[in-house]
Amino acid sequence: MHRGSSFDQPDGQFLAHANTVNDQCKEHAVEWKLDSERLASLNLLITNANAAYADNSDTATRNLITSTNKKTAFGELKHFLSLFVDYLEGTLSVPDEALAVMGLRPRTHHASQPQSTADDAPMLKVVKKHDEMTVYVAQTELGHPTQSTKKKKYFGFKLRWRFEGETFYRTEVSTRLHFTLHFDREDETKRVIIAAAWINSRLEEGPWSEDVTEVVG
Repeated sequence: MHRGSSFDQPDGQFLAHANTVNDQCKEHAVEWKLDSERLASLNLLITNANAAYADNSDTATRNLITSTNKKTAFGELKHFLSLFVDYLEGTLSVPDEALAVMGLRPRTHHASQPQSTADDAPMLKVVKKHDEMTVYVAQTELGHPTQSTKKKKYFGFKLRWRFEGETFYRTEVSTRLHFTLHFDREDETKRVIIAAAWINSRLEEGPWSEDVTEVVG
């Protein structure tokens, strides 16, 4: 597809990457002046791909139909993303930093030394409210958290999470020091396993934190 290897990934990684693009675009739609019809189309295709992937990942429901549905949903999503990425890169209200957060190729390439990755893991704190979990991350200095990502190695953080019993992680990327997960009512009482890692501006991960388990609701 156009833009080369941006989405040339195994299914789980591709879907996580596509979800990151979708989530970032929804969060910054007004700020970036994004077209609402394009966003609606992306959200629908993402929803279909997530559902098809989940059905085909469940050994109790996996069959030829679920495999075909997943292949079709992924194909439609990849085709749309090949055009949508061009749209994002051509929309100058979308900053270069945002393209990096979404794991997309920058508009221009500059010769520079590769940025090193973090050598420590963030500290996590989870605050729950109704059907939400807000995950806060902090650096550690001499055993104490600090509220800053000013060190050159820290561009933001990657959050991974899954429901207990699932075999694949969902991932989110944030350049802030927190990220809020939203759950449905039917997810109440489910156990969620969460971890985080610092990323540099090339989205390269440092060490992951230890898993934290929280209950929805």
